[in-house]
Amino acid sequence: MKVIDLRSDTVTLPSSEMRQSIFDAQLGDDVFQEDQNVNLLEKKAATISGKEAALLVPSGTMGNLISFLVHCPRGTEAILGNKSHTFIYEAGGISAFGGIHSHQLENSDDGLIELELIKNAIRTDNVHFPQTSLISLENTHNMCFGSPISKEYLDSVYEIAHSNNLKLHIDGARIFNATVALDISLSKLIQNIDSITFCLSKGLACPVGSIICGTKEFIDSARRMRKALGGGMRQAGIMPLPG
Repeated sequence: MKVIDLRSDTVTLPSSEMRQSIFDAQLGDDVFQEDQNVNLLEKKAATISGKEAALLVPSGTMGNLISFLVHCPRGTEAILGNKSHTFIYEAGGISAFGGIHSHQLENSDDGLIELELIKNAIRTDNVHFPQTSLISLENTHNMCFGSPISKEYLDSVYEIAHSNNLKLHIDGARIFNATVALDISLSKLIQNIDSITFCLSKGLACPVGSIICGTKEFIDSARRMRKALGGGMRQAGIMPLPG
């Protein structure tokens, strides 16, 4: 009897074509940026997302952690939802490893945070408060029934972030589900976003890996942070080919 496992899209399995691509992989050293498969996937991810550059990382949790570490100096604050994956499921990494204070705001059932709540959460310049550095959203929102977040809402949050000199990050582990539900291209959906992560090993059915996208300057810093966290990989070409 065939069993269909519906616990999570994290239990998806690679296709036979994906497995064959791993077997046939021509490998190089990714720390030296010499693995042609990694380079090709990063270039393709940057093109699809409409960003300047991309970086392959082992997991979505590491991708989000790296993004927060690049955007937020130690002792500053990140605004995020109280049902967000980063707050609930990432072992408190932003605080443990980055010294980043998390300011959790209530997520509604559709994954949104009221815009006024976001505006009011941004700290004034006062020595008693941590400085706000980042706003982080999740799309689709895992703990809010997989809700897709519209471009209109993302743009509204971007305007708040931009007007306050803040960065906007998207945990887009399942962002391609959102693009299908909203009938919009990824590059258009995240046009005004500073950084995004998306996962290869969930709905896309690859064995492992996630991608960070952003500006070239951001990705250069992210690459250094990836190395510091132990995410620098050698013959990594077996990872990106299924992706």
